[in-house]
Amino acid sequence: MFIIPHQGVCDPHPHVWNGKVWLFTSHDRGPGNPIYRNDDWRLFSSDDLVNWKLEYTLHPEDTYLGRDEECYATDGACRNGKYYFYFSDQQRSTGVAVSENGPAGPYRDALGKPLLPPWFVDTASYDPTVFIDDDENKTPYILWGYTVIGKDYYIARLNDDMISLAEEPRKIDIGKAWQNDATWMTKRGGVYYLNSHGGVYATSDNIYGPYTYRGCFAHDAFTDHGTFFTYHNQTYLCYAVPEDFRSMSEPCDRFYRSAKIIYAHYKDNGDVVTDECMYDYGVGQYDTAWGDIRAEWFFAASDGIEKRENVVNGESGFGLQGIGNNDYVAFPKVRNVNQNAEITFIVSNGTTVPCEIEIRAGSPFGRVLGAVKVGPTGAWDAYTDVTTKLENPCGQNDLCFVFRSEAKGEALRFDAFRVRR
Repeated sequence: MFIIPHQGVCDPHPHVWNGKVWLFTSHDRGPGNPIYRNDDWRLFSSDDLVNWKLEYTLHPEDTYLGRDEECYATDGACRNGKYYFYFSDQQRSTGVAVSENGPAGPYRDALGKPLLPPWFVDTASYDPTVFIDDDENKTPYILWGYTVIGKDYYIARLNDDMISLAEEPRKIDIGKAWQNDATWMTKRGGVYYLNSHGGVYATSDNIYGPYTYRGCFAHDAFTDHGTFFTYHNQTYLCYAVPEDFRSMSEPCDRFYRSAKIIYAHYKDNGDVVTDECMYDYGVGQYDTAWGDIRAEWFFAASDGIEKRENVVNGESGFGLQGIGNNDYVAFPKVRNVNQNAEITFIVSNGTTVPCEIEIRAGSPFGRVLGAVKVGPTGAWDAYTDVTTKLENPCGQNDLCFVFRSEAKGEALRFDAFRVRR
């Protein structure tokens, strides 16, 4: 499901600021072009990942470039109260604009010239990714380039001003993992994850590498600029595909793309997994027609709740662990809910005390629609179904599950729920 259809939204790079997701994008001109034609860069925002607002358009005429129809990939960053809009001119150079008025701009060209000039290192100066590390200084880095025809990605630490390099660029060693552009960097548990087009990725315990190839985490067609972000404790993958793609056996317009967002999970060994069914469903919204709605598809959850691998009825997957007293999990925009519906939870309780699930409207403080107690199930891997009746209106409902228990520490594990139609 496309998040902003029919607008040529591509090369998406998301960031979470001020309670919203801000999406820096390129802009495919329209269908039917023989090559990439991009006339500007666009910035969208959303607080629910379903409804998006165009916040700002950066025109090349307002930068050192002048008129340009090859406005390639972009990225953003925030530091010291200022916001930065990095942009690439085809494969030639990368510039940076700055806003002192918040993420929605306006942005002005910070240098009047490229931050990354053409070929000042042995790779093309485009497709920037700006990564802020989680060390004490929140060290900023910029990555760019491609790994084709014997070239390498490059990385350099940025100065605190975010518009100049603090060191000589270094090659990033990924061995012979892939030949592509479109870097993205994220970090989890002290491990750096570097990925590229097509959902290929590699990991390292040092940001400069060397990186070890891990495989492919995405299987949608032509996965373009796969970028990860975390919002309300949920992890997502954002990327673009040709908007008219139907199947590998049918032709499609690869130069007119649209962005998607799906859920991303980490296995216990650090591998990245994505939900293939979400390619069509989309995130932040649900439907009782799906049958089981997976717990790991939540929109928001309390700190400390973790998505972890589990096995239920012999089937491997993911579920939520670490649920304690007064924790909550939210599922807004649940469609096709009957009035006074019946809801069933698939859960386990490895403690010796019961845990009550309150079903509330909209938030942890919303009206109580129903409640059900989960007694001890004998072990954390012993899942059972518990069912209760709700007092809810017909149609779309925002559901929030609040957990009450006298257990010390973990009180419940949650695999899925379903609403009887």
